[in-house]
Amino acid sequence: MRIHFTRADLARTHVASGPDVMWEVVGSLQALQTGYGKQAFGQWRRQARHDLHRAGLARQVHDRLFPVAPHAAYYPDLLTPVEGALALDEALDTILSTPRRRLGTEIGRLKGGPGQGAWLDDLRTARKAALAELAATLRAYHRLSVEPHWPAVRACVDSDLARRHQALRQGGVHRLLDSFRPMMRWNSPVLEIPAHPSGRDVHLGGRGLLLIPSYFTHLHPNTIFDAGLPQVITYPALHPAATTAGHDAALDRLLGDTRAAALRAVAAGGTTSEVARRVGVSLPTISHHTAILRDAGLIISRRTATRILHTLSPLGEALLLAGHPRRDRGREDR
Repeated sequence: MRIHFTRADLARTHVASGPDVMWEVVGSLQALQTGYGKQAFGQWRRQARHDLHRAGLARQVHDRLFPVAPHAAYYPDLLTPVEGALALDEALDTILSTPRRRLGTEIGRLKGGPGQGAWLDDLRTARKAALAELAATLRAYHRLSVEPHWPAVRACVDSDLARRHQALRQGGVHRLLDSFRPMMRWNSPVLEIPAHPSGRDVHLGGRGLLLIPSYFTHLHPNTIFDAGLPQVITYPALHPAATTAGHDAALDRLLGDTRAAALRAVAAGGTTSEVARRVGVSLPTISHHTAILRDAGLIISRRTATRILHTLSPLGEALLLAGHPRRDRGREDR
């Protein structure tokens, strides 16, 4: 997939200020339907399935949410409104007020599986009871399976955003777009997404582009299906659990057990006390190790009010990613 920029597009391109709740909900639903990302999502997937079964919501999620957010090449853009950057309530209100014509078009593209046709027809024809059920099920699913993990989502996304803002400060939007290699390749004026299943060309035409790091996006960056809508790319943010066991052992030998653990803990982003808690050491000990990691150029520390926030530097990220397994293949989505 290739996205074409004009000068006006470059001026209007920016990264999100934080995670988008509906992109995370949709991404988590797709992760729940599959077995990919065992290191990143294995524990979450087991917990989510347990919680949904215990609450009696597993069948409802399977019958109502999986058909509209399938692990497939297409799912409706209406599920990821821009209001998802605000909060769940605002996003669900927007979904409930989707115009009938748009519902018919976007829901009508879904193939559905055996027994799902009636449910999709009810949504496609904008039946109020069906839309209310969709919103209620999304809310219940979010409460059980996404909201409890939101601190990890936000830490992961904030860590990624720190790296993107650093690139923006150092070299403007060109450096920002170039910072996404290898998942996206910037060759001005075109941004290419090599792993994207679509071979289409999208011309932004002065609208610009919003880039959203996502905890639950895993295989490759996702885009809006309708080229006429405001253009968004969600891309995989680096997970703290993104290293293999063999690489972990080598990293421990290189840095020492505690310092390597500190580097992994910083991958999720966090304050000095948060990193100390993850590693299980005292504040003076973690301050000593983060100072050495910072001096080595592996982490970035910046003061915000009375706290110091630590994030990985590009070099630190590269060191962790050296042991990152190849992303799972076999899925085609947006």
